[in-house]
Amino acid sequence: MISRKEISPANQRRAVVDIGSNSVRLVVYDGPARAPLSICNEKALCGLGRDMTAEGGLNPAAVEDALATLRRFRHVLDELGRPPVTAIATAAVREATDGSRFIEAAQTIGFDVDVISGGEEGELAALGVVSVEPGATGIVGDMGGGSLELSVLDKGEPGECLSLPVGPLSLMRASKGDAKIASRLIEEHLDTVPFLEKGAFDTLYAVGGAWRAVARIHMSVKNYPLPVLHHYELTPAQAIEVCDLIARQSRKSLEEIPGIPRRRIDTLPLASTVLKSVITRMKAKRVCMSSGGIREGLLYRQLSPEERRRDPFFEACRFYAARLAPEPSFGEKAFHMIEPLFTRDHPEGARKRLGAALLCDIGAYFHPDLRGRHAFDTALRAPFASVSHEERLWMALALFRRHQGRSAAPPNEAAMALLSEEAQLRATRFGLALRFAAAIAPKAPAALEGCRLEAREGELVFIAPSDRQALMGETPRRRFVSLAAAFDAIAAEHYED
Repeated sequence: MISRKEISPANQRRAVVDIGSNSVRLVVYDGPARAPLSICNEKALCGLGRDMTAEGGLNPAAVEDALATLRRFRHVLDELGRPPVTAIATAAVREATDGSRFIEAAQTIGFDVDVISGGEEGELAALGVVSVEPGATGIVGDMGGGSLELSVLDKGEPGECLSLPVGPLSLMRASKGDAKIASRLIEEHLDTVPFLEKGAFDTLYAVGGAWRAVARIHMSVKNYPLPVLHHYELTPAQAIEVCDLIARQSRKSLEEIPGIPRRRIDTLPLASTVLKSVITRMKAKRVCMSSGGIREGLLYRQLSPEERRRDPFFEACRFYAARLAPEPSFGEKAFHMIEPLFTRDHPEGARKRLGAALLCDIGAYFHPDLRGRHAFDTALRAPFASVSHEERLWMALALFRRHQGRSAAPPNEAAMALLSEEAQLRATRFGLALRFAAAIAPKAPAALEGCRLEAREGELVFIAPSDRQALMGETPRRRFVSLAAAFDAIAAEHYED
C-alpha cells in the first residue's frame, strides 16, 4: 500500500556529473531511491580524451568546452534547488598530465570531482547493471571513450574488474588511424583478461554510449518496433553482423542513421571492433543492452542493504501510481482479488501481473478516449528496470484492455507481433479482469476486501461478501460476462454471509 503522503521522504532529487573521455554529462534523478528516474539528462561531447597534446595533456579547446559545460550544469543545479551532487572523472582526466589542473578548475566552479580508478569504474558499471537487473550473472562491458572496463557479475555480486586502454579515442591515438594496428592492440589487451575464458559466462551486459549507438543502429536496420534500449537483446550473430556493417559504412552513411550524434560517428567503427572481439572471445550467447551504468552504480552504492533488496520494478510502478492514480492502493487490492484466476495456470507471471495491476489507474486523469493509449504508452516506454521487452508489451496490452475492452485494436500492432498469441490472450484476460474490478467499486479499494475470482468447471465465479451484491450493477455485470467469455466460461456470482 502507498499513499500520497508516503512518497516524499525517500524521493529526494540527487545528481551525478560524469566527466568522461568523450562526453561530460549531468543527470538529475528523482523518484524512489531504489528506482531513480532521470528528470534531466544533458551531455556535451567535449572530447577531453581526443587529440591530446604531445606531452599527454588534455586538449585545450576540449578543456574550455568542458569547463563551459560545467558552468552551465552548476547554474542548472542551482535553479533546481542544489540537490546533492556526486561528480566523477574517468580515463581522460585520470591519465592526463594536467588532469589535476582540470580538477582544480572544476572545483572553482563548484564541483568536487573524484577521479576514480579503472578498477572502481568497472565495479561501478557492474553495480549499475545490478541496480536494473538484480541477480544478474555475466560479464559487464562498459565502453567509454578512453577505456573499456570489464567486470564479472555472479548472481548480482561484482567480482574481478579490469580496465583496458581500448576505448576508441585511446585506440585512435595508439594506432594512428591504422585499423590493423588497432585490431592487434585490442587482441593483445584482451589476452590479459582471464575471466574472458570462452564459455565461462553466457551474457555480455553492454554499457556505454558507443555500444548503445551500435544497438540503435541494429534497431534501425531491423526496423524494430519498440525503440527501448534497456534490455534490448541481440544474439552473437546479430551483434557481429551489425559490427561488421558499421565497419563497412562511410561516415556519411552513419550520419544518416537517426539518433546517432555526429561527434560520436568516428568512434563507432573502433567501438564495434572491440565489441565483436569481446563477444567472440567469451563465446557469449546473448548481448543485453543495459540502461544501468556507472552513474546508476554510484547511486546504488549509496543505498542501505535493505534498500538494495527492494524490487526496482515495483518501486517504480508504485511511484507512478502515487503520482497518477486517484487512489494508489486500488491496484494492489484489485490484484489480490483477481490473482486466483491466474496463479495456478501461470505462476511465473505474478511479477508482471502485479506491476500491471499497480498501474491500472494511471490513465484516470486523462480523457476517457485517451486512457487506454496513455496507460499503454507508459508501460511500453517508461524507464522500468528489470523487465524484458516481452514483459513490457504484455503489461501494455493488459492495461490497454483494462481501459478499452477486448475488441479495440492496440495502438502499436507491429510491436504486439513480438508477443505470442498465447501471451496476448493471457494479457487480454488479465486486463479484462482489472476492468471488471475497476467497475465494481471505482477508486474504492476497501470495497474489494473479501472479493475474489475463481475458475471452476465451465464457470468463472465472482465470490464476495453478501453486502457487496448491490455493487454488481449493469456495467460491472457486463464486464464480468465479457471476462468470462475470454475464458470460454459462464459468469456466475456467489455471495457469502
